Amino acid sequence: MVDEALSFVSVIMPARNEAEFIERAIKSALNQDWPAEKMEILVVDGMSEDDTREIVQKMAKKDERIRLLDNPHKIVPSAMNIGIRVARGRYIIRMDSHSTFAHDYISKCVEVSCRTGGDNVGGYCTTLPGADTAVAQAIAAATSCGFGVGNAMFRLQGLEQEVDTVPFGTYRRDIFDKIGLYDERLARNQDIELNSRIRKAGGRIVISPEIKLSYYARATYRGLWQQSFNNGLWNPYTIWLVAGGLSIRHFVPMCFVLGLAGLALGGLLWEPAKWTLLGYVVLYLFIAIAFAIRRVRQTKVSALLVVLAFVVLHIAYGLGSLWGLATAPFKFSYRCGRLVNKPPTAKLT
Repeated sequence: MVDEALSFVSVIMPARNEAEFIERAIKSALNQDWPAEKMEILVVDGMSEDDTREIVQKMAKKDERIRLLDNPHKIVPSAMNIGIRVARGRYIIRMDSHSTFAHDYISKCVEVSCRTGGDNVGGYCTTLPGADTAVAQAIAAATSCGFGVGNAMFRLQGLEQEVDTVPFGTYRRDIFDKIGLYDERLARNQDIELNSRIRKAGGRIVISPEIKLSYYARATYRGLWQQSFNNGLWNPYTIWLVAGGLSIRHFVPMCFVLGLAGLALGGLLWEPAKWTLLGYVVLYLFIAIAFAIRRVRQTKVSALLVVLAFVVLHIAYGLGSLWGLATAPFKFSYRCGRLVNKPPTAKLT
């Protein structure tokens, strides 16, 4: 347990149509070793159409730490801003409704923040299957592998270090008074963009293996395709809107898909391009199979299903980025500006 007078903390949990996972996530927040009187849990619901709201309301009747807030805009950055504006904590702790957290998650986050001076801290994320099926296990294996997700450090494992972003994050409350709130134009990449502003302002983002959390991956290839396409889609949108915040790894799948498309079209006009395309695909599959076999040894899942998960992940992500590149000028009439308001300074407990 840390010794910063046990500051009051505010857990903010964005949610929308998370009936399958919300109770487990809230219980994970309730079962922390942090004193009950020193925390609040703000579930900010994006007008769910399933039983999410009913589940939260039922739990709130049994525990006064839980509050249900409405998010009419339905997206995560709006949910976070709604929560931050009413939060009473010295620390703002984002907990995802699709995740679970170790019982000492809050205390470890605060301890690491105090010890390192981190303005935002988080842990390495363990990816779990979204269902008890072979496909779900394969997707979890693919999305926790370097070949699947690149150098996204928080999805892998490592030492305590400064990074560009962490999953969800525990923020010092005063950082929002310095840099502003989440950019509500960004339906995706809002955490990456916010962390970019923190670092540009001289702040520190710290990841620590002492902070433990788990995330439930998509359970079907269709779900993985939709998630990956939308993730890729918002990369060009993010660059268009804020002119930064992302790294080269976010655009590698787009380059991969461009290579496939370019060689396929070139093959219609130039015979050697067909053989180059064949070599391109064989090389990709060789690398994918090698990484899949390595994951099989660690997780005992089907190598073939892991390779298919890699293919779905990379193709969908790359196509999403290409579509975003083509549609950004038509979707947004403005670019490269900050639409981020600073919150009123809250009274800290």
